[in-house]
Amino acid sequence: MDSTLHTKWKECGVPDVHTLKNKHVIVRVDWNMPIIDGVITDTSRFDVTVPFLKELSVAGAKIIILTHFGEKGESLQVIATHVMRALPFISFIPTLVFEDIQKSISKCKEGDGILLENVRMWKGETENIPSLARSFASLGDVFINDAFSVSHREHASVVGIPKSLLSYFGPTFMRELEHLQNALHPEKPALMIIGGAKIATKLRLIEKYLNLGVQVFVGGAMVHTIWKARGIEIGKSLYDETQNLSETFIHHPLLLTPSDVILSNGNRVLYHAIPKDGVVVDCGSETTEALATIIHNAKTVIFNGPLGLYEKGWLHGSEHILTTLAHTEDITSYIGGGDTVSIAHSLHLLKKFTFVSLGGGAMLDFLASGTLPGIDAVTK
Repeated sequence: MDSTLHTKWKECGVPDVHTLKNKHVIVRVDWNMPIIDGVITDTSRFDVTVPFLKELSVAGAKIIILTHFGEKGESLQVIATHVMRALPFISFIPTLVFEDIQKSISKCKEGDGILLENVRMWKGETENIPSLARSFASLGDVFINDAFSVSHREHASVVGIPKSLLSYFGPTFMRELEHLQNALHPEKPALMIIGGAKIATKLRLIEKYLNLGVQVFVGGAMVHTIWKARGIEIGKSLYDETQNLSETFIHHPLLLTPSDVILSNGNRVLYHAIPKDGVVVDCGSETTEALATIIHNAKTVIFNGPLGLYEKGWLHGSEHILTTLAHTEDITSYIGGGDTVSIAHSLHLLKKFTFVSLGGGAMLDFLASGTLPGIDAVTK
């Protein structure tokens, strides 16, 4: 990481919370939690923010909380119910009318907090419309971004508000930066395991780490695009036909791909024996064993993105590797990505890794470039 940038963000941590007494403090969090049948199934993103919000309350700040939820602008009602149960000093204000919000804020006593409705319900949030950012900023005296996981987005509540208010990074954000800056230059031998569907969004990252002398294993549907470029039969498996991968990339000596795969009918075949009507859904046992050997000999492992068709229940490859990584001693391990963290959560392994990033795309973008729009907005 650029040393100047490092110095800048180190200086942008929240000051002594007692200096925020009676101040209106806007806190951007990421409480975009999974909900099934009206029940939150993983509260990790909420849990990490609780200690800081309690500190602010005890210090006498008046807290205004912003978060997004879902992709379609759904109401925060279910999330809000959980929040108010865990943090009784917070009230939910389900309105999009700023005049009504300001009236509620004016009634706040020291230590009270309000949770605004889903920021993506406001027109202009995702487009970073300046007027919306100014309206959000008008609600407070200070802005704290504690949502690293959404800070790769140039949204009004992330990069717009700091243009109008004194701004800081919250402790959850700072923890991400402290750990992930070390992953920018991993101790070798190092292994990066990248899964998921779209190689386009991860190509720059993969190339960067290959050039750093790091072995990079590509799994999930992304590998089908690589195999297609190599002239290997992938059957009816998903791939990105818009990508034109270079010969240098697809044949890089440090680029690793599965040696065997699982098809949708449950059969295991070698990677070069995929039938024309076959659909690859996971990596096979030979591949996971080979990866386990590399992990045992590595000093650093970075894992982001599932290795199988996660949403259809193909978890074997990801579960095997996460379990191996969790029980390997004397290794620095970083995991990230919503699906990856959810799998580790279901296996009760989250405490076994050196660091669990709550940022999926944000983690990858930070590792690829060393900064994010949300970081630049505060440091500049």
